[in-house]
Amino acid sequence: MLLKLLDRSPQFVRFGLIGVVNTGVHALVLAALVELAGCGVVLANAAAFMMSNIFSYFMNAAITFRTPPRFASYLKFFAASLVALGSTMLISGVMAHLGFHYLQGFLVVIVLVPAISYLAIKIWVFSGKQQA
Repeated sequence: MLLKLLDRSPQFVRFGLIGVVNTGVHALVLAALVELAGCGVVLANAAAFMMSNIFSYFMNAAITFRTPPRFASYLKFFAASLVALGSTMLISGVMAHLGFHYLQGFLVVIVLVPAISYLAIKIWVFSGKQQA
């Protein structure tokens, strides 16, 4: 039933839902590594980022963009993810520098970064020309 609902959902909605699930994957990997494996937080976050990034790539390839996964497109996806991370840090920093409350900066981040990421991934990573 969930897959049928996703099938009928617009592409951006599928992208957003995968993003929500992906956040859960990141949190679970982070918690498992810190609480069960005794890893430091920074190392655990790096590993959780990598795991959730790979999960996000495969889910978006299959569900959002309906294209077979390819290593070359994953490298682009990873680069786009790093740009999104940098954009998050930049927006947060600029908003803080301008004197806004950090939650106002976070609001700007959650509106702009997913939209920009979606467009970059759709146009650059999963464009039809590259999947042929």
